[in-house]
Amino acid sequence: MTKANAFAGSPTWSRDGKRLVFYEASLDEVFNIVVPDRRRGTTQIATIDVASGERSVVTSGAGEKWSPRWLPEDCIAYVSGGPDGGIEFTKGPAGARGAFGNPNWSADGRRMVFHRDVDPDWPPPPFREWHGRDPRFRLIRTGVFPSYSPSGDRLVCNNQPAAILHNSILMMNADGSKRSVLFENAEKSAVAPAWSPKGDKIAFGFGRFFQTLHGPAVADIAVIGTDGRGLRVLTDGKGNYGFPSWAPDGQRLVYRSSHGKTSKLIVLNTATSAAKELDTGSDRNNFPAWSPTEDLIAFTGYVGGDYEICTIRPDGTGFKRLTHSPGNDAHCAWSSDGKWIAFASARGGFMDEAALHPYNGQPYGQIHVMRADGSDVRRLTDDQFEHGTVAFVPLTPR
Repeated sequence: MTKANAFAGSPTWSRDGKRLVFYEASLDEVFNIVVPDRRRGTTQIATIDVASGERSVVTSGAGEKWSPRWLPEDCIAYVSGGPDGGIEFTKGPAGARGAFGNPNWSADGRRMVFHRDVDPDWPPPPFREWHGRDPRFRLIRTGVFPSYSPSGDRLVCNNQPAAILHNSILMMNADGSKRSVLFENAEKSAVAPAWSPKGDKIAFGFGRFFQTLHGPAVADIAVIGTDGRGLRVLTDGKGNYGFPSWAPDGQRLVYRSSHGKTSKLIVLNTATSAAKELDTGSDRNNFPAWSPTEDLIAFTGYVGGDYEICTIRPDGTGFKRLTHSPGNDAHCAWSSDGKWIAFASARGGFMDEAALHPYNGQPYGQIHVMRADGSDVRRLTDDQFEHGTVAFVPLTPR
């Protein structure tokens, strides 16, 4: 019904069933809208006659316009974006200001129902239950890149909703209380903190990330004490290093090393600074996770045309591909007993319109778990949001 090379979304029927109303935007405008640094974009509201295909644009000017709905007397209501956004009408004065998600009106146009985020604080309180499909696994929503202390009583995570933003490291109790900034730097971002198995250090990526969007990026692997002091940079400042994960001995780290369009896995001895590159058979690898019970590293590798979860030993032997899905798999994490691997997968496809996610350009990605050998895959989440950067809460004695 609509033209190519543009986004068209949220179609709604006219009351006589002869026309559709929808929003539309160019690809460039949609990119401005969905990138994590939240640029503003422009969309327009349009209608189309179903029988003839005749199309008419009913709005004009800059700004985001969403969720059109037909009201009585051929008036169209929609939502405008931005800090002063709210309900707008193609006839008459503007309506209420504020955030209105997916509004709909009663038949007489006098009442409206909508959804709204009533707890916009970020990061959210970590101890927030989230619905899961498998009762064996309990889900808790946290900030991005959570990492728990060995005893499971505290956690660290990033303070922003995306790694592309300038991040600090937060520490808090597992229930979200006593939240404080553990580490921050005015110039460099601290991303993906990882609590050491001995409980005495936090490793993280330290610098500038996302080369494809921000240009040449330099980031190192750094460690601090659990009091936020004693910053020590472990790498040479000549690459884009990130996403560290500790070996069970607490002496070695595996991390992602990126130079241009290639990314490798590096194993580093934190005491001697000896480093070894792992030959995974792929030149695009990311998100390594060291098993807490044995010398085995899970990671995301570009294999067979998309990203899959794989494992390899720290000496470079024993490569094994665990997933074989048509959608990208990433963000893997081990259970504390080493029996399960959790990961985010796009195998379910898009479950909503990308442009309707103003704080997240990837409205796909559901949490799955599988056995350490890749068997018994189970899907845990099933909604329109992107879920990722998963972590297991350590098992504690009862």
